[in-house]
Amino acid sequence: MSFAKHSGSNHQVIESLVALTEQRDELTLLRSLLDVILEMLPGVEAGLIWLVPGTERGQWIKDESCPLPPPMFPIDEGLLAEAASLNSAAPDKQLDLDGQSYLISSLGILEGRRKVIIIRQPEWNSSDLSTAQGMVKIHANYAKLLFDSERDTLTGLYNRKKMEQKMSELLSARTNGFNRKQDEGKDDYLAVFDIDHFKRVNDNYGHLIGDEVLLVFSGLVRGALRDADWVFRYGGEEFVALIKGVTPEIAKVILERIRTKVQNHSFPQVGQVTVSVGFTPIIDQVLPPHVFEEADKALYYAKEHGRNQVCAYRELISSGKLTQEERISGSVELF
Repeated sequence: MSFAKHSGSNHQVIESLVALTEQRDELTLLRSLLDVILEMLPGVEAGLIWLVPGTERGQWIKDESCPLPPPMFPIDEGLLAEAASLNSAAPDKQLDLDGQSYLISSLGILEGRRKVIIIRQPEWNSSDLSTAQGMVKIHANYAKLLFDSERDTLTGLYNRKKMEQKMSELLSARTNGFNRKQDEGKDDYLAVFDIDHFKRVNDNYGHLIGDEVLLVFSGLVRGALRDADWVFRYGGEEFVALIKGVTPEIAKVILERIRTKVQNHSFPQVGQVTVSVGFTPIIDQVLPPHVFEEADKALYYAKEHGRNQVCAYRELISSGKLTQEERISGSVELF
């Protein structure tokens, strides 16, 4: 990242905003915010931390799985307590501690994690403080726009656009040799869910009840998966999950658990709802549409052979129930 060296110049501010708003996902946006602040305020030290709910009511603890670089200074219990005390009414605070002056700002809560940036220097002047607080507010506004653009408006799940992005990232990482899970017999899996006879729900109960079914269903799927997994609403009554780093057996166990959970749940006014599922490992496909096509074929096999079941594409191929078609590789967009 390259900026003009004269701190506070209009050119530097513009370049900083350009760098920040070029980002298209949460992690790179957070990293960019940190880089921008360090570049614009060369006298400060900074760090980003994630907090997750603890075992006690209202308790927040540091999330050690945070994939961001560690802070430039130790985060002791006192700083953690100050970060955990932030809320929507008081999203930032200043305090002096051990000869350093700290600015602690909440960057919001997403998927159960509270993001916090802590910036320090021996003494804040009004110009530096305004710059730091301004960049944090710009980040918050842009993060909300980014969040809204990636989410389905009804369920709050990630949307089809985000799914395509994540699929491209996974395939790119595999192509570049960054996949270590295969050595352990584990892979990432894409699963496609389709609520059985959903048109009947809309026809018999109306679209408001249909929307409620979709909301409840999305919560059941999200609740049955780990934080590392991703859930998307693909469109209508069709949903997609990316299940990270599991064996084929575990992938099927997870999906069967979801199918059973849905089958046994009493949906408001509708009662029982079932779901059909098709899934495939993300291993040797060239393009994201190829992965989706495999899972989709397994899904339609499930729907055509009784519904309310989980079908694995590779198992259907090996048993001769489905025939694998030769694909032409390239960059054609099939979604």
